[in-house]
Amino acid sequence: MLPVDDVGIAIADVYGKALLKLAGDAGAAAPMLEEFGGLVVYVNSNSDFEFFLTSVTVDTEARRATLEKAMRGPASDLLVDFLQILNGKDRLPLLEQIYVRYRLAYEADRKQIEVTATTATPLSGGTRESLLAALRKHTGQEPILTEKVDGALIGGLVVHVGDEKIDFSVANRLRSYRSAFLTRASLEIHGGREYFKEV
Repeated sequence: MLPVDDVGIAIADVYGKALLKLAGDAGAAAPMLEEFGGLVVYVNSNSDFEFFLTSVTVDTEARRATLEKAMRGPASDLLVDFLQILNGKDRLPLLEQIYVRYRLAYEADRKQIEVTATTATPLSGGTRESLLAALRKHTGQEPILTEKVDGALIGGLVVHVGDEKIDFSVANRLRSYRSAFLTRASLEIHGGREYFKEV
């Protein structure tokens, strides 16, 4: 699905939180998270279905009838009812972003936070537990960890906690050392002193 602007995100936030309230009242917040997420994955993997949901060339009433016939039964009534509301309000193009806002609100309610850890090699069990413990202490929340591997880091790790980036990678330290070295060398050269005398 296409990216959305700040206004779209704000609208998606309203719908996501409204769905969470409805699902929570029905004792189905966790099942809805899984079901809604599965739908978004399916939409993103099926261009024809995405077109059907989001294109202005598809008649709203025809879309409503097709959604009712295809999804009522296989999907929960709450999700189908919600899709019908989105269809009636022309908000189906925001479906993925609404899911994201639902998930973030769900995690916030449970004092959870999404964390991505990128390392040069896969984390060992002990390192993972140490990282999780440090993140719990740092955030005061329960981290939901996604692990990625990037050999370009050489070693260490880069952690994204929400919008915060914490870079402990060897590659980043090398860049810092190189920058400091070049800065000091430039100062020494322009100051007329011999740089290597102090090294």
